[in-house]
Amino acid sequence: MLNIASFTFQYDQHEDRIRLIGNLSNGQPRIDFWLTRRLCLRILGAADQLVQQTSERVSHSPREHRGAMAQFEHEQARQAMQVEEAPLKTRDRAMLLHRLDASFRDGRYQLTFFAGDREEAAATSILNYAELHQVLHLIHRGCEVLEWGAPPKLFSSGAEEAPTLQ
Repeated sequence: MLNIASFTFQYDQHEDRIRLIGNLSNGQPRIDFWLTRRLCLRILGAADQLVQQTSERVSHSPREHRGAMAQFEHEQARQAMQVEEAPLKTRDRAMLLHRLDASFRDGRYQLTFFAGDREEAAATSILNYAELHQVLHLIHRGCEVLEWGAPPKLFSSGAEEAPTLQ
């Protein structure tokens, strides 16, 4: 199984998919995946619950402020991200990613990538909290570029919830 140490994203209007390239220029074996609209929106939809369950700051915030705290942490990680935008030399072949599992242990996230018809994982990646948010941001950005109907903010804020009457 391949370890992905760096991520590159390419938003392909022609394919109407996001190409995730693992290990493009870090000297490790490269792997390319296609991410579909359906999978990306499912990943983004699950991100809120994952962050609320694994971030101490978010989970210890009052319930009505958890979404805002998650969005704040997300923005901090996004601002710290170093992005190079340049044309990519892509390959013709990319595997269709059909499942992405995320687990949390000892303050780290393990992403496990499942592609094609194979039951075993094609690749894994170990990320810290900021790196997880950076990957989520790039997926979210791709959904916006491709006009896939992603929400404007990745994490919902308590202000958007229905008011509680007492």
